[in-house]
Amino acid sequence: MENNIKLSVVIPCLNEEKNIVRAVQLTDAYLAKKKLSGEIIVVDDGSADMTAENAEKTAISGANRLTVIKLGRNLGKGAAVRKGILESSGDYVLFTDADFSTDISELDNFLMECEKGSDIVIASRSLPGSSLEPPQSFIRRAIGAFCRIMVHFLAVKGYKDTQCGFKLYKRKAARAIFSRLKTDGFAFDVETLVLAEKLGFSVREMPVKWRNSPDSRVNPVKDSFVFFIRLLRGF
Repeated sequence: MENNIKLSVVIPCLNEEKNIVRAVQLTDAYLAKKKLSGEIIVVDDGSADMTAENAEKTAISGANRLTVIKLGRNLGKGAAVRKGILESSGDYVLFTDADFSTDISELDNFLMECEKGSDIVIASRSLPGSSLEPPQSFIRRAIGAFCRIMVHFLAVKGYKDTQCGFKLYKRKAARAIFSRLKTDGFAFDVETLVLAEKLGFSVREMPVKWRNSPDSRVNPVKDSFVFFIRLLRGF
């Protein structure tokens, strides 16, 4: 059967009841404005609040499709993104964080890069042309620099920012990579790039405008420690 979905947008969520309605509505508005046939896939990673219920009640335009997947318990961001992407059917698949720290309007440039030939386009907060509003704290910058060094020496070389939650895949690359992905936690971004390299997919890193969300679920110290241990294990 011929696929008629141009773009799938996967939104992994954990206790995002304050953000999820806005995320779905902005995604729906973007798809409508660009006249893209699309689907929005919300993956609730075991939230203890009304994330899934709020998502299910969100009205979207008739041209697009909304699916809410409930994992039942907290498995990790990697597990949530993997589930959403493997359930997707679009020619292109974007995953984006529910707080929209990277606005979906950035997708215009990402789609153009894919159409030029890139299999995967990832957002970077560390390239010339990137902007952070407001700038990150010294502690976050220091931890980020340390993680980049570890990624370079332990996993994959050449990337300024592997962890920004805004990445676009062509369908073939998305299926091949996420069907092999083993990492359930935050280090999944790095494993996807390792797999992309092994499988021969081209990756382009692009600067974005990034707004620091006060509702971020990331614990810089705890999550970075778990991230580092996963790198040492080699996935």
